[in-house]
Amino acid sequence: MINDLFSETWKELKCGIEDSGHPFKVCALASLEESGKIKQRMLRLRKITHNDTFLFYTDARSFKVQQLKLNPYGSVIFYHPLLQLQVSICGKVVVHEQDEIYEDHKLEIEGRSVQDYNTKSPPGKKIKNPIDVTRTRELHFSVIELIPEQIDYLKLRAEPNRLRATFTKTEEGWDKTFLVP
Repeated sequence: MINDLFSETWKELKCGIEDSGHPFKVCALASLEESGKIKQRMLRLRKITHNDTFLFYTDARSFKVQQLKLNPYGSVIFYHPLLQLQVSICGKVVVHEQDEIYEDHKLEIEGRSVQDYNTKSPPGKKIKNPIDVTRTRELHFSVIELIPEQIDYLKLRAEPNRLRATFTKTEEGWDKTFLVP
């Protein structure tokens, strides 16, 4: 049964990439600020690599990039309301800038998406009016890669019991264990 939960987890995560309306398309990323406070923000899951790592795009000047470079660990959480399934993934984070992963994914930025990475000022800068955003031809783009170390599965169903499991990455593969919900 635990192998079924593990398979369901990966199936739903991969559906988040393939199906534009899937709830796992978007997740919350939590990271540690320099002050020691936790910061969360929503991200769009862009790709699951052949090594089962998770890729997200961001503006290279964003605070999260600075935070992740100082403390390269984070967690993401996904929730599927119809399945009542929560999947939380913790692991090491690598910020890709000017490397092969960056170059491969920079080519994916087109159309409306360019506006997410071409502002003259960095994200979070105060402005007087939303129309005061100036754009440039330069892309300020990074790829965030989450290398999972642990995946928590929680099915919040009412009957007969909720299901909870954890999957921990080892050198041999994944250690799978049920937990009390």
